[in-house]
Amino acid sequence: MVTKQKGLAVVKRVLLVGVGAAIGWYTHSKLSKGRDQAALRAEEAFRTSLAPENIGRTIGEGAASILVESTRGFFTTVREQIPALNRAQPAPPVVENIAEVQPLRGEVTDLTSERAE
Repeated sequence: MVTKQKGLAVVKRVLLVGVGAAIGWYTHSKLSKGRDQAALRAEEAFRTSLAPENIGRTIGEGAASILVESTRGFFTTVREQIPALNRAQPAPPVVENIAEVQPLRGEVTDLTSERAE
């Protein structure tokens, strides 16, 4: 009886090892196909990224983006320093009928006169 149980245990282990090996082999074969395809795609992408026309395009796009950003920064600085160009400030009113406009009234000072110290 004991030997029969040991024999069944051995048969179960052999079957489990066999099934495990079969599943492992099947999984490995499926994964290796996917891995091979991924390696081919990566190699193709690497090869095309090193093509001279792609390198030139990449350099040109980088230079263009640097130029755009520096120009945008320059005009932002100019707008901040020159209030007339600042879009945040309201625009002066538009005069439609010039005949109705009143002249500005103010005091006129002679800049050539002597200063009182």
